[in-house]
Amino acid sequence: MTYPNWFAQTAQGNFEQFLTPLAGQDNLKFLQLGVFTGDVSVWLCENILTADHCWLIDVDTWEGSDEPDHESMDFDDVFEVYKSKIKPYKHKVWSYESTTTWFLQSVRKDPDYDFIYVDADHTTVGVILDAELAWPQLKSGGIMAFDDYTWQHESGDPRLAPQVGIDLFLHRHLGDYELLAKNNQVWVRKH
Repeated sequence: MTYPNWFAQTAQGNFEQFLTPLAGQDNLKFLQLGVFTGDVSVWLCENILTADHCWLIDVDTWEGSDEPDHESMDFDDVFEVYKSKIKPYKHKVWSYESTTTWFLQSVRKDPDYDFIYVDADHTTVGVILDAELAWPQLKSGGIMAFDDYTWQHESGDPRLAPQVGIDLFLHRHLGDYELLAKNNQVWVRKH
């Protein structure tokens, strides 16, 4: 089955603008919460994480969600597609098949990520929980990006979409970051 490349459709421009200055630097540590088929992972490995001792941690359940776009997808197959895409980059990508909450609380508490991408659970509670648990692990000067800021659940219920959670996070941390972009995504640099 062919899956959509939502990264190329909606996010790649922000990644190019804000992460390209990091390209080729040594010892970069990136974390991606919510991975899908790995389009972001491949792009990061080919364009940014190109120097020595750079790595990316991918965290996803690969179970999908109740979002309408996921209903017809076989997430066992999605996971197989992801694994095949990142196979050439296994030396720099670590994959965790788990919830983001479990990973952030249990597996690795690393206070010096250079970049954290929040694109997992799209509910208000899920987004703010991921952001709050990940924020202490982002180093000063590091970038956190939120996907799907303008995406809405088909029900129209704002609690089932990221925007309210992202706005709450931004309000709670006002003064702790520089706002880099607020379009279909939100990008901040931590002070």
